[in-house]
Amino acid sequence: MADFTINRRHLLAGGAALAATPALAQKPVADDAMGLAQRIRSGDAGARETVLTALDRAEAAQAKLNFAVLIDRPRAVAALPRDDRQAVIPTFIKDLNDYKGWPTRNGSRAFANAPPATGNERFVDAFSQMNTLALGKTSTPEFGLMCVTEPLSHGPTRNPWNPDFSPGGSSGGSAAAVAAGVVPIAHANDGGGSIRIPAALCGLFGFKPSRGRLAGQKTAEDPADIAVDHVLTRSVRDAALSMAALQGPGADGLGAPVPRLAGPVGERFRIGVITVTADGSQPDAEVMGGIARTRELLKAMGHTVVDAEWPFPAGDFSRDFVALWSLGAAQAVAAVNTAFGADGVAALEPLTRHLAANGSALAQADVAALMGRLAGYRDAYNASFRGHDVLLTPVLSRHAVPIGTLSPTRAPADIMADMMRLVAYTPVQNMAGAAAMSVPIMQTTSGLPLGMHFAGRRGDDARLLDLAFQLEAAAPWVQRLPPIWFGNRS
Repeated sequence: MADFTINRRHLLAGGAALAATPALAQKPVADDAMGLAQRIRSGDAGARETVLTALDRAEAAQAKLNFAVLIDRPRAVAALPRDDRQAVIPTFIKDLNDYKGWPTRNGSRAFANAPPATGNERFVDAFSQMNTLALGKTSTPEFGLMCVTEPLSHGPTRNPWNPDFSPGGSSGGSAAAVAAGVVPIAHANDGGGSIRIPAALCGLFGFKPSRGRLAGQKTAEDPADIAVDHVLTRSVRDAALSMAALQGPGADGLGAPVPRLAGPVGERFRIGVITVTADGSQPDAEVMGGIARTRELLKAMGHTVVDAEWPFPAGDFSRDFVALWSLGAAQAVAAVNTAFGADGVAALEPLTRHLAANGSALAQADVAALMGRLAGYRDAYNASFRGHDVLLTPVLSRHAVPIGTLSPTRAPADIMADMMRLVAYTPVQNMAGAAAMSVPIMQTTSGLPLGMHFAGRRGDDARLLDLAFQLEAAAPWVQRLPPIWFGNRS
């Protein structure tokens, strides 16, 4: 990642917020990061007790959910502050990012013997300064290439709402940890929906920032720079705090910094709705029901809701996004070959090698043409907001994904066909560098969480957070707990 100067004013404000929660428009959430920090500062909880309890929860949850690739109790205990009233928020780092002293295994058997990282990646370093204390690293599919978390290296991660279902991916391990009450906040990243998909399936708030908004992330207006880092949370205020604290100054074309929001501003929006997928089909009945109820909720809140259309041929975009994905896989495989040789490449999953072969087969002229088409999709997406302020779509075309649906043992071509039918909505904002979020305002008829997907343009982060706070007040979700739950119940 490119170097990025952290906005120290916001970072210090964020650290202070974790130590002393301000008066909020929303009811405090006892199990979120800000509520936990307040309890420590007031003496209702201690830093040591907080971390030891989180470690106990993590070890118990690991046996049921397989959410972590590393839980480092000795290091966490050694890192405890001397002052037991100093706010310290236990968390986890996703295993696609370097964290000093721990190996980065990328969800891959090829990295089984990877040495410990010698430093933190820039975003991870900034996040670590927000009074957080990492307990370990969470599971991910190989190189984050899948929308489920079932790597051959560590086996499937399970959803605390139903362990027969996936928590999604690629930030599935982090989502399972937060959804099960192990920690209140966890690191995640999003290159095609990898924050928003797990949030939708696990009943969490998942905010994908605009490209270039946060520390350590590229600021170029390049549709090929698709991945961004952020967090998964139970409350909007935790995500809003991290946005304000971790953004960097001078990001290209993003306007004013995101303010440290503590509640809704109350702006009324014109919201466009799209449900059709790239192949012209509609999502399943549970998802369509959630969209219909969300439309009614938005209108009752005073927003205007209109139908919208994809501003480009959705099938063409889906094809080109897979081609871009394949180029990324080719780069990853080349790096494995350099580091570990042919044996390392042979240890990679069939899907990774399949995508890499397709990416490597693209001629330079084909790549140049692809980048031109991606830029065209980006421009068309931005222009489409003349008719609406915010876009509402499903997160996925299915409300739940049983374990094994996208098993890495299946034929790679079949996996990709099924996955792109499932992930029909979220990659658009990665290409556009736009802000987007999954908000857990709906449930299925069986009680499973059902996130709704809202998106803006690049730079619309504050407007989306305003809408998220409004939705949290209108249709609160924190009282809903999954059957597999390790947090407090009061």
